Amino acid sequence: MKTITAQDLYNFTKCHHRVYLDANGNPDEKGEVGAFIKLLWELGLQTERDYIASLGTMAVVDLQSLSVETASSETLELMKQGIPLIYQGCIQDGPYVGRPDLLIKREDSTSRFGPYLYDPVDIKAGRGWERQEGKKPRFKEHYAFQILFYRMVLTRIQDAIPRMARIINIDKEIEEFDPTVFEPAFEAALGQTNRLIAGHDSSEPVLGSHCYLCGWFQRCRRWVADHDDPTGLFFVGKQKFQLKEVGLRTIQDIAIMDVQTHLHPPKKIHRMGEKSLRRMKERAHVLLANKPVIRPGFSFPSVKREVYFDIEDDPTQNLTYLYGLLIHEANQPPRFTYFLARRPEEEESTVRAFWEFLANAQDDAYYVYSHKERATLKHLMERYHLDQEVFQHYVNREYDLYKDLIVEYSDWPTFSYGIKHIAKLIGFSWRDTDPSGANSIAWYNDYLAHPQNEHLLNRILVYNEDDCRAMVAIKDYFEKMRSSAYDT
Repeated sequence: MKTITAQDLYNFTKCHHRVYLDANGNPDEKGEVGAFIKLLWELGLQTERDYIASLGTMAVVDLQSLSVETASSETLELMKQGIPLIYQGCIQDGPYVGRPDLLIKREDSTSRFGPYLYDPVDIKAGRGWERQEGKKPRFKEHYAFQILFYRMVLTRIQDAIPRMARIINIDKEIEEFDPTVFEPAFEAALGQTNRLIAGHDSSEPVLGSHCYLCGWFQRCRRWVADHDDPTGLFFVGKQKFQLKEVGLRTIQDIAIMDVQTHLHPPKKIHRMGEKSLRRMKERAHVLLANKPVIRPGFSFPSVKREVYFDIEDDPTQNLTYLYGLLIHEANQPPRFTYFLARRPEEEESTVRAFWEFLANAQDDAYYVYSHKERATLKHLMERYHLDQEVFQHYVNREYDLYKDLIVEYSDWPTFSYGIKHIAKLIGFSWRDTDPSGANSIAWYNDYLAHPQNEHLLNRILVYNEDDCRAMVAIKDYFEKMRSSAYDT
């Protein structure tokens, strides 16, 4: 009998097909776990260790070294004894196996064990409640599903459960949420997870930029290519299931579709109008022809100095550690400069130095690739009470090559319009053998642990500079295409 765990429910919120592959896939097709994923594992463990250490003299029974079978029987015995706090215990009911970080005894209710019950609580290297601009705060679904899984199993064991659910966040604060808000979605997810793990349903890959950190990425990428799957197109994602329901099962189908047919029932596609359908059809033609299409109408700022700007940050620490700048002035070769926080405690002084650079930069044009730089600078401005006029001047001078150029004026034969994909398609290459923002975070954390290894910082700087140079290559490519169009 295959077991089902809280991790399976967590993975379900990210990718249904991963749940199937983890239980039924060929292990030989799964790639090695990357440095960033290992970092996240270690960060999670360290967060747990730090919290347990913060409890001081409070008695904690630690079962983390025990196998599932041994920990399961030991946990049940400890619960019968009414032990106050169990770390990494194991609760099991049939195929459902859970190892909540903490089982906390509460004496405000009763259970089959007596005048107390246990509350399952996870220690997270993040925060549960998300606050989004213009929207109500919401609790993270993937955290909630894990806790609801533990609550389900624990209810079957002790015949009771607290009304509210809880986690402990990275700041060692208890965050509560109402589990009933998530119960309908959780029940549906649990049913489908059961079917996926049993092999009764396999789902299908949904290829996207979020897939890179998954060990099954290359396997799914091959599947998408072999099946001419719609997620081989940019910006299709989970919408592919709606496409398949109306007969658009392949990229070839999309390339030859009659757009008008899919604007009205019975083949109407939810939330897709004529403009979106025509763009998707164009992208299908581009992919099948394996040649990018550049549309006219774009322009670039006319300035004396261009600055290609790329930030490196670590969301696991809420830390921005590098501002990389490739400065290009007329008739001069580009020069790379940077502002670097060698330690987390240097973040404020580093961003203040960068703010001074912005204040003195006058009318430069800032080329970026995504909204990340603007969002990060706004966050830092609010956090450190930096000059808002400096930020607004930067915003007025920013040019987002991804949104304002790539997406708006071109189509490419790839499922991702990320800078790595686009720049490589035009012949640019990074000096590092494994360049990625995720690896930059792993390198930085490795440096923090081993500050004598200066080569790690140099690796980050080289990677960041190449990201900036990739932006130059993209802008130059578009200018060349525009010149070629004028010549003809």
